[in-house]
Amino acid sequence: MNTDTQEFQPNWGVHPGEILGGILDQRGMKQVELAQRTGLSAKHVNQIIKQTIGISSDVSILLERALNVQASFWNDLDTQYQAFESRRRAEAALGEYATWASRFDTGTLRLHKIIDAADTTITRAEKILKLFQVATPDAFTQTWLRPSVSFRRSQAFTVSEPNTALWLRLVERSALDVSVQPFNARKLRTVAKSIPTMTTMNVPDGFIAARAALAEAGVALTFVREVPGTRVCAATWWINGDRPAIGITERHRRHDTFWFNLLHEIGHIVRHPRRTSFLDLEGGNASDQAEAEANDFAAQTLFPGDSSDSIAQATTHREIIIIAARLGVGVPMVAGRYGNLTKQWKLVGRLRPSISDEEINALETIAQDAAA
Repeated sequence: MNTDTQEFQPNWGVHPGEILGGILDQRGMKQVELAQRTGLSAKHVNQIIKQTIGISSDVSILLERALNVQASFWNDLDTQYQAFESRRRAEAALGEYATWASRFDTGTLRLHKIIDAADTTITRAEKILKLFQVATPDAFTQTWLRPSVSFRRSQAFTVSEPNTALWLRLVERSALDVSVQPFNARKLRTVAKSIPTMTTMNVPDGFIAARAALAEAGVALTFVREVPGTRVCAATWWINGDRPAIGITERHRRHDTFWFNLLHEIGHIVRHPRRTSFLDLEGGNASDQAEAEANDFAAQTLFPGDSSDSIAQATTHREIIIIAARLGVGVPMVAGRYGNLTKQWKLVGRLRPSISDEEINALETIAQDAAA
């Protein structure tokens, strides 16, 4: 048995005036006679027949009395025709949105099953509007390109704002599937202190542990692969104003970058006012106070006290490995800190492995399974 209750929507429409004209022809009745029988003006009847106006509920009752055709017939016919015309006009407008819709990355839209390869340009535009829950491209601009999120725009690179908004929407949609406790700032500070030990795991396993811990503090953590042209590292996004979410990408594909970005976003939630969202892009404004504070929070959490001084003074792999063991963090974290402090990246290159394609695929699977 078919349980689909979606209302049938024909791709055709018949104006009630066309049916009315056919009935009059069949009965040999002139328009002026119908006007006399209904009390309508001859002009009103002619406008209906010429399909320049529809049939109102009041007129449908007059036609029922004069022609013995039920008012509900005329009402339904007019309603169906008006709905058809509205959809036709809407589809015509969608055709004008094709250029706007083409700005969103096709690969990402297909990866997340938002569009299909067989979609027309009109269908593509409508699906993208529904994804963002807006009616027009202008509404998209007002809602997603001028939002409460603090866009840390790149000073060194041009970024795609439509695709950046696409990434944010995917983060929001994914984060809504993550079950979390009510937000608790004190618990979040405690959870932040446990993150360094998770850096000793492979990235997918560490992500699972971090997500579970953050959920206990009321923060939804999710991973969404970087959308081309965005240079997005991570974001802190308050959903519905009271539920913080952290979205993170594989930007630079380095273990140390991944974990530092996560703690950076936790720093935003801990140190900055509620409902303030941040989008962190590569090459953003390094002098921004909020960004500097989030960086400091991440650095102090991973490398407390004078650890950074010891790291900067290291001269061999052996020393870096020993420091990592003493701090209880992954070796890539100390190697990345050393490179950041000294700019001597060659010394620590072998200690900073890349995040593999398999790990990225695993992160996506973990994020998609959040609802389970």
